[in-house]
Amino acid sequence: MTFEILSKQPVKFYKHNGMKFFEPFRAVDNKKQPLSIEWKFKPDSKSIVAKSKYSGNLSIYDIELSKDEFKGVSLVANPEKKGIGEVLNLASLISFKENLAPYFNVFSLRNSIAFFAKYGFNIFSENANEVAHNLKFLSKIKGERFEDTRNSAQYFLEKLDADIDERYKAKTCLLGNNLVSDYIRNMVRENKKIDTDDLYSHTHMQFSSLDMLRNADYLNELLEKHEINYKI
Repeated sequence: MTFEILSKQPVKFYKHNGMKFFEPFRAVDNKKQPLSIEWKFKPDSKSIVAKSKYSGNLSIYDIELSKDEFKGVSLVANPEKKGIGEVLNLASLISFKENLAPYFNVFSLRNSIAFFAKYGFNIFSENANEVAHNLKFLSKIKGERFEDTRNSAQYFLEKLDADIDERYKAKTCLLGNNLVSDYIRNMVRENKKIDTDDLYSHTHMQFSSLDMLRNADYLNELLEKHEINYKI
């Protein structure tokens, strides 16, 4: 009973070495099973830990963080597909918002790109070959709904193939990254399947303070779903 009451308390914070961290709080997984969420400090790293009340399983998100940047290092949810990874990511975004950091960066293999895109992270690559690879994937998607997306992907591909200076190539890469990220994000949020095998094998992804504003409504829905008493 006490556990359930605690789960409805607002998330509180404290300062450690000039940064804000949340105090331990309660959440629930996709099956409404209680989770205990807290920060763990080690000599060389900091981690958000989720512990299942019933199974005792630990899930861990290792993060490097400073006032200038959050960097996701490793996220392991145990067990998988229970929404625990989602809770860990939401907890990290709460800390990101509270510390007013400008960027949150992660390195993602292609099978995790959709996971991070769902919450508002965008592919962040300045490698024209990598961007072109993903745009080719986008140019082949089927359906009348995606005609504009296919046409835009083809347009950016042609721009990258053209002999343009580096400044315009960097801008085209940015626009191409955003196009791919938006498509993946919309599909995942609609529970539509994406064949990530056709994406580039790995990429950097980035979440900014502006992305926090753009995705606030969706993130707040997820916070409510997991019974986390916090508003973006």
